[in-house]
Amino acid sequence: MNKLRLILENSWRDLAGSDGRISLATQTALLFFLLTLTLTSASIQSYLADNLDQMLGSDLVIESHSPLKPGDEVRLRSLSGGLSVTQLSDITLTHNQQWARVQLKLVDDAYPLQGNLQISDTPASPQTAVRSGPKVGEIWLESRLATRLQTKVGDVLTLGGTRLRLGAILFHEPDRIMEGHSTTLRAMAHQASFATGAIDTSKVRTRSLVTADAGQQQAIEAWAGKALPGASVVKKNGGQHPLASFWQRTENFLGLASVILFFMGAVALDMTNRRWLARMRYRAAIYASFGTPTRTATLMALGEWLAGFLFSIVLASALAAFAYVLIIAELQAYFPGVRTGWHIAPALKTIGLFFLLLLALQIPSFIQLSRASLLSLIRNPAEGSHVWQRMIWSIGSVTLLAAAYSDNWLLTGMTLAAIIAALALMAGLTWSVIRLGDLWGSRRAGLLPFTFFMMRRRLFAKSAQVMGLGLCGLLLLFSLMLMRDLGATLERYNRSHDGNLMIAEAQADQIAAIGDWAKATGSSVRAMRPFVSAQLVAVNGESLADFSNGPSDTLATLQDPIRLNWTNEMPANNKLSGGAWWPSNPTDWQQISAEAEIMTDLGLSFGDKLTYQIGGKPYVFTLVASHAYQPGSGSITFWFQVPASAREKIDAPTRYMGSMELPPSAWNALADLWQEYPTLALVPLKELTERFDQTLGIVTKVTSGYAAMVLLLSLFVLAASVAGFSADDRQKNGLLMSMGLREADCLRLNFYDWVITAMIAASGAVAGTWIAGYLIYDAQFKLTYNPDLLWVTAIVMTMVTTVCMVGYLACRQSLKVSVRDLLTT
Repeated sequence: MNKLRLILENSWRDLAGSDGRISLATQTALLFFLLTLTLTSASIQSYLADNLDQMLGSDLVIESHSPLKPGDEVRLRSLSGGLSVTQLSDITLTHNQQWARVQLKLVDDAYPLQGNLQISDTPASPQTAVRSGPKVGEIWLESRLATRLQTKVGDVLTLGGTRLRLGAILFHEPDRIMEGHSTTLRAMAHQASFATGAIDTSKVRTRSLVTADAGQQQAIEAWAGKALPGASVVKKNGGQHPLASFWQRTENFLGLASVILFFMGAVALDMTNRRWLARMRYRAAIYASFGTPTRTATLMALGEWLAGFLFSIVLASALAAFAYVLIIAELQAYFPGVRTGWHIAPALKTIGLFFLLLLALQIPSFIQLSRASLLSLIRNPAEGSHVWQRMIWSIGSVTLLAAAYSDNWLLTGMTLAAIIAALALMAGLTWSVIRLGDLWGSRRAGLLPFTFFMMRRRLFAKSAQVMGLGLCGLLLLFSLMLMRDLGATLERYNRSHDGNLMIAEAQADQIAAIGDWAKATGSSVRAMRPFVSAQLVAVNGESLADFSNGPSDTLATLQDPIRLNWTNEMPANNKLSGGAWWPSNPTDWQQISAEAEIMTDLGLSFGDKLTYQIGGKPYVFTLVASHAYQPGSGSITFWFQVPASAREKIDAPTRYMGSMELPPSAWNALADLWQEYPTLALVPLKELTERFDQTLGIVTKVTSGYAAMVLLLSLFVLAASVAGFSADDRQKNGLLMSMGLREADCLRLNFYDWVITAMIAASGAVAGTWIAGYLIYDAQFKLTYNPDLLWVTAIVMTMVTTVCMVGYLACRQSLKVSVRDLLTT
């Protein structure tokens, strides 16, 4: 009990000190962020599970990207209690020169299976519940779409020669959950209103709504797994919500963002650990004088650290609970029905992970304490190699956090590589500048030469301080600058290489019409590349879902059909990344090249067998090469490419994507082209950039709290940098003043010290940000990273000024006591 009481008293005494408060605040802030993320995610996942049971519109849904064969539809009807087959296509709908990109749902007589449709005559009229969809010759538009097209019930719309009467304004579909929370404009018509194949796009989806009991559902799932490769099955009880994997990727992204926060927190904790370790040495020496073994003293130090950690858990949990309630209240506008709840298991799991991360940061200190001799406990030995040990453990801890959340190891690896490169650069700069400065000042007198001499005597400590401040600056710049530059860079590049209109998809019989329209309007076609729509369904005979280890953006994209291109020569805007490209006239047409990042994300290797579903038939290709995008010849590229001889073996329609340059007068004529060819997918560059800006705006709002955390931890790092070395600075000032130096001289020495420290740290931060920008811009977009130099200079000057001012104020504060107090502190 005496030991326990002593541990608690010492813990409280530590927390009362400045470095103890900084350590507690840092741990609390990091755990607060992770707990808030965990609790919010748990509520979202709970909501999605409940929402799935209420809004699926059937007992089970099978969604595939190819139409059901007659035999498959017959078999599915025999296995189920009821069946409704719908088709969804992305088209462009026009009315009186107004146009909008729309998701058109074609329904049959059995739709809806469960639940009601909500319709009315005008967007503002009372809604009516109906049990059947549009009649043949009718089309229903959702209220936003009707307003955008400036149309009303009774108007006639033309889709590729088919005239449809607007029969109602659509408000609710019982199977709406299958669209997630998409904001895509929606329309609905009867399948019999169009001839077979009249509405054909590469992204057409066939959705089979099924009523079935538990036994029938099990039989249908088993049958679909064999008969419909690449199809997804969603069911009410125990199924996965369509948004579940998306939210998992969102959670992974936010968790990965915490890597940056944790890195900054690790820096602050490392700096405060210097004083904590000094206190532990002093206490261990006292314990040893009473005959207490070193092992017992180390265990007591561990207990003191655990007491502080438990206190941070209490504070972080209270703050996280408060923030959790506020966030859920905000999310209810996007997820009606989401609510708070007690999620004990996820919270304990997060606390356990955080404990392991912090323990990894403390292990070097405990090892150093347990191996110390009695003489080293009394003295204050030089840090020496312990700086590098702490750095290695810190990087290992951050890597553990990245492994827990990352779903894109390429981006994660580039971020960590940039950080490590920046740390190495800052260490090299610190040693070079201080050693050269000391060499320069060895034959000179004055305060500046003496500053270099003092910094040389504390080289390891100064290296830790520089790397801490520099890493803080790097992460702050990295978070702010890359997002700021990305939008403008992409817009400039696309405008110069791809014109102002992207052709996302055009069918072979539409190419001639596009050329005629371009001549008539004075437009020009910049590029046109052929492709077939292909869905990757298996790797080495294993389904794609089973082959992949977890949710990722790549996997989410490959679950839908992608564009498969054929060529014998390497495209001008591609370069070989690995493997061997096929010869000009290959004898084996079943070869394929994949983008290097796709191989990394999915864990593919050369020699893997990739099975694609193309036109309802399976095709197997051997992965023999990887390619990467390079700028200079347009931005149209493909994730997968096969030899040109493969085209004649593939039974599927050829489609095209490309780009055009339109004069201002041609934009109003687009409605005429879309009215004749509603499946023609054209996307103005302005719309692409607006989408990007909207996404950027959402990300900015979501990360506003994250940015506040970054700034908060930056202040912690700065405070820890001052507090962690304050005792050394006080002793130095006391010695200098005892030798006759004035207070002004000590302030000047301190100012020189902080200016040199801040300049080295700022240089490393800018260089690290440049490295990160180069890696990410080049790897993801193959663009040259050209940051705004004026903006960077302003940030660096702000950083240097802030560091110097804080250091100057801390020095003035330390000089307000007597020389005797300075020397005995």
